[in-house]
Amino acid sequence: MNSIKIEIGQLEKTLSVLALRPRLIRFDYWVSQIERLLERSGLSAQDKQRLGTLHDLLAEAGGRANS
Repeated sequence: MNSIKIEIGQLEKTLSVLALRPRLIRFDYWVSQIERLLERSGLSAQDKQRLGTLHDLLAEAGGRANS
């Protein structure tokens, strides 16, 4: 279970940096990574919330990249 928290932490760090440079983001890749983690059983409510926040961050950055 600790490995999931580590993976989510790494995603948070990476996407926080990439959100500042939306043209560098491979949105499909990162969305698939988030969805892959969300499919795992046994995720805590906190982990689900963190992943949801990352998904929202991607959506927001995607809007900036397309404008």
